[in-house]
Amino acid sequence: MAVQNVFIAGMEKCGTTALSEWMVNSGLAEDRVPGIKEPYLYANDMPHPARMPGSGLPLLDASVGYAMNAAVVRRLPEYDTRLVLCLRNQFERTWSSYKMKKLMASGGREVEQYFSSYERGVANAVPHGDRPDEDLHRITRTFFPRRSHSFVERYELKELEHVRTHDFAARIEYELAFYLSRRTLPFVSILGASFYYLPLRHLLEKYQASDVSVLSVERLGDAQARRRFVAGVFEKDADTPEVPFKFSSSKVDFEEAKPDFNDKAFDLLRACFRYDLAQARALIPLTRFGDSLLDNAELDRYLEAR
Repeated sequence: MAVQNVFIAGMEKCGTTALSEWMVNSGLAEDRVPGIKEPYLYANDMPHPARMPGSGLPLLDASVGYAMNAAVVRRLPEYDTRLVLCLRNQFERTWSSYKMKKLMASGGREVEQYFSSYERGVANAVPHGDRPDEDLHRITRTFFPRRSHSFVERYELKELEHVRTHDFAARIEYELAFYLSRRTLPFVSILGASFYYLPLRHLLEKYQASDVSVLSVERLGDAQARRRFVAGVFEKDADTPEVPFKFSSSKVDFEEAKPDFNDKAFDLLRACFRYDLAQARALIPLTRFGDSLLDNAELDRYLEAR
């Protein structure tokens, strides 16, 4: 059977917007929900009407939180499906996530500038202004029963206030302490999507290893790598244009200076990232491309203490 479903199942702030736009604009796939990158249809077990692709192209869902939740992965269609997991240097990804959430919590012109960088959006997106965090609320609520939404929103607002009033180092310290005491991360976590082993394991527990592809999006700047990727994921032999690679927060004005990730203050986090990446690397060779589409040098940057 031909590929029917493609999911960019993770990870947030790893180039997934550029990758999904490239897939659609190159005629490789069409959005499962027209014009929406992240519909989060499978975030809960509510039934959703089936929609056949009008063009015959695979249906694309780039809801990047899927892989982090084993229950959600179990809901995804099993047959004729391909999964893509995008990885990025863990420190850089965490900093990018922090910038995004800080802007959402703070509001102002920078929020509008940030979200205007997206060509395709999130399901039920609302105009930004009085409630710039509303998209985040809408996504988060989809994972929880309706009766709990008021509690979820209060907790999320509390976490956004913590992000707004603390700097990057303080947020890292808070989230690590939160995890050590509760064995879970808080809402609005900047760290959660920086750990790659568990999301990859979730996918491999359900799918054939050949159904799962792991990559650094910047590697698709090479024409040969793109051709291999298209052949492996979409079962097509085709030339494609370059991926318009960009990180959406990279050019957004931000008052807080970017930290020196080589600083010893980050040694605990460095050890956590180093161990997690080593565990993920034990699984990556099982996937369709192994690590041949990963920028390993970039992933290893900052991991050795100085």
